[in-house]
Amino acid sequence: MVGPAVADLPRIALAQMEVRPGRADLNVACMESLISQARDAGAELVAFPEMCVPGYVLGDLWEVDVLVEDWAALSDRIRAAGEGLTLLFGNVVCHRGTIGHDGRLRKINAIRVCHDGEWVDRPAAPPGLPSGCQPKTLHPNYRFFDDDRHFISARHLAQEQGRSPYDWSVPFEVPRRGGGTFRFGTQLCEDIWCQDYCWEGESLDMLRGFAQAGAQAVFNLSSSPWTWQKNDKRNRTIREILRHSPLPLFYINHVGGQNNGKNILVFDGDTTAYEGDGTIVARARSWHEGLVCVGGGSDPSAVDEGPTNEVESIYQAILQGLRHLEHFLGAGRYLIGASGGIDSSVVTCLLERAFGADRVFAVNMPTRFNASLTQENAHDLAAALEIDFLRVPIEGLYGVVSDLIQAATFPNSEGEYTRLVDENLQARIRGSDVLAGIAAKHGLLFTNNGNKTELALGYTTLYGDLDGAVAPIADLYKTQVFELGQYLNDVVYSREVIPRNLLDRSTVPSAELSAAQDVTQGKGDPILYGYHCAVLRQLIEYRRHPVELIDWALDGSLLKQLECRWDADEFFAAFPDPKSWLQDLEWVERQLRVNYYKRIQAPPLIVLSKRAFGFDLRESQVPASPPQRWTEAAGKLRDLGSWPVPQ
Repeated sequence: MVGPAVADLPRIALAQMEVRPGRADLNVACMESLISQARDAGAELVAFPEMCVPGYVLGDLWEVDVLVEDWAALSDRIRAAGEGLTLLFGNVVCHRGTIGHDGRLRKINAIRVCHDGEWVDRPAAPPGLPSGCQPKTLHPNYRFFDDDRHFISARHLAQEQGRSPYDWSVPFEVPRRGGGTFRFGTQLCEDIWCQDYCWEGESLDMLRGFAQAGAQAVFNLSSSPWTWQKNDKRNRTIREILRHSPLPLFYINHVGGQNNGKNILVFDGDTTAYEGDGTIVARARSWHEGLVCVGGGSDPSAVDEGPTNEVESIYQAILQGLRHLEHFLGAGRYLIGASGGIDSSVVTCLLERAFGADRVFAVNMPTRFNASLTQENAHDLAAALEIDFLRVPIEGLYGVVSDLIQAATFPNSEGEYTRLVDENLQARIRGSDVLAGIAAKHGLLFTNNGNKTELALGYTTLYGDLDGAVAPIADLYKTQVFELGQYLNDVVYSREVIPRNLLDRSTVPSAELSAAQDVTQGKGDPILYGYHCAVLRQLIEYRRHPVELIDWALDGSLLKQLECRWDADEFFAAFPDPKSWLQDLEWVERQLRVNYYKRIQAPPLIVLSKRAFGFDLRESQVPASPPQRWTEAAGKLRDLGSWPVPQ
């Protein structure tokens, strides 16, 4: 069957709300306000996101039965607020008298549906669940999602009861104001991605089930974190499934942030109304709370294209993630160690944009190794942003501690005071002593300024520059940090705020911890930014093994496969022969593997990529164990006298 056009449906309000995890009281109050606004806008039906009452990413709070029962009970308060309306919203449902996968009270991630203050019954649906309750069918078990750990799905209910999941694809039916009824199906988030799941050899497509049961439209209530181009992928997926079941589909997602302790997930909303052929009728404004009204014979209330490129989206995502801190910490003030380099400069700008200049403080902590150029960069940036700035030289303290450590010997171990020991000493004085002390004195939170390239390679000092309350750019490779810096100057500020010498790289990236890192002589970090960023992206986000990169090197497709921003001349200048390249690859693999212990102790980071360190990419500390074909592939590469012709 072909469903009706969106305009022919009842007037529908899609509520893109900010969900505050763990604060059901605030979420319900927000829902009541949006219900009132929707009523004033003439809506007959109001749809909210998945788990909009308690929040979705709550970790093992789902094991605290007292809280879960409290959240579930709030469904009745929302139902009572829906007089004269049909409401769809996500909440937990307690399946009393049964035990869940976690050995505790069985819980269902559900959609609740009520009309005119009463739950909507579906006599044809399988018994055992409360009226007005649709369970989630497909549970994600990847990245940071652990649905099966806490909830029972329609798929598992079907297996238990000897049924088909399609037995729950019974439409809800409610009266329309002008006469007649509106029949609609309901889904939760992952149910869209049915092509990745099967039942009896076919995709478990509940939308198709609702279409065959006579639904006129389907609502998908989601709690879907943002990553770049995920919305485009969702649009393609929806167009594909609508080819088989051409019904209007309404996707309702929320905005705000949620966290699992190590990762801050950000939500852009992108609430969208689709015609049965997949055409977008209306789209909410990304990153903002509000209603989108469609149907009822009227034009849609909003069509928003959202951010147009990756760097703009990343900028908005980081601001959302930073502001999420205030959900659980309250309004605070922030301190940044301003080195005069690109990383701290970008983070300073992000803090100023997120919280305002009056809540951001910067401190520069030089030694004799810090050039006047970078010290001036830090000062000029603070002046351009009109934030408080303090210069606290640490040369004297560094000298005292250095002398102390050099003199510290054991009877059975004299030790060696190397350059690395000396460099890490300065980083720890800055982070653990001065920065942390100033933050404590003034009641400030201080940030971690590290990027993903450095975090992956372990180019960071534990208890030094790895400290902080949040890591705003730790899921951005160094190349992306430069792009974001240029965007801040060109678009956000429309003037030079971040010093030009950083963005044009005439001042090379450098930790400035020794004479060997003297930026005035062009000496910087021991990382090939750009190239190493591309290699790490393959290993981290695409889960490639280094032996696959050797395969690419052997067939001449390496630079193409890496999508590296280096040209061939740059690459061959860095690696004149295959053997030197292989040595570097082995170094990258080892650094990535052995520095897990640093990453697990890093501050929470804002998720911006397909795979972020923390509880997204779940790493283990394991010894080196290359696949069996590594020796053969590496041997072939070493035997090459010159590079294969690039493809």
